[in-house]
Amino acid sequence: MESTHLIEVKEIQNLTKGHVLYFFENQDQYVSNVVDFIISGLELSEYCIIVENDRFVPLINKRLKVLVNESRLKKVVFVNNYDFYFATGDFRINSIFDYLPNLIGGYSEPDLAVRSWAHVEWRDEREISEKLLDSENEADKIVMETKILSVCAYDSERVSKEFKESLQNCHNFIINEEG
Repeated sequence: MESTHLIEVKEIQNLTKGHVLYFFENQDQYVSNVVDFIISGLELSEYCIIVENDRFVPLINKRLKVLVNESRLKKVVFVNNYDFYFATGDFRINSIFDYLPNLIGGYSEPDLAVRSWAHVEWRDEREISEKLLDSENEADKIVMETKILSVCAYDSERVSKEFKESLQNCHNFIINEEG
């Protein structure tokens, strides 16, 4: 089920479900957007699964600890993005639901409210764009079926214009830092 249209949004805090595409250029703005995403999820009593690299996790945590109390932070789970995407030995966007039983104690799917943020990164690998587009299309189906909010974030410098256009076909929202 490919997304039929792409809606540009300025603030992620107003979204509660959908498959969001985010191209970032400014690392500080990126970290702020992740923190805003987490806080808006916590305000809705949602678990926040953040698939991120080891460089950004400490920056995100530092800001969160100033804004959110320790008990609420228990609903924020970080997963290393390399482990997440290469768990099968080959680049693949996995369903966040495949990981939930291992991430959240007392996991029970019917009453669990969850949102996910994934920083998509890869090494220089041939044919990655085809694998990535297949995985994004699969993720789009899962997001639509489960009615969750899922952000896929890409470093703008690592994505060609053609690839950006292809990614837009499998998301229904887009956030640009230009605002």
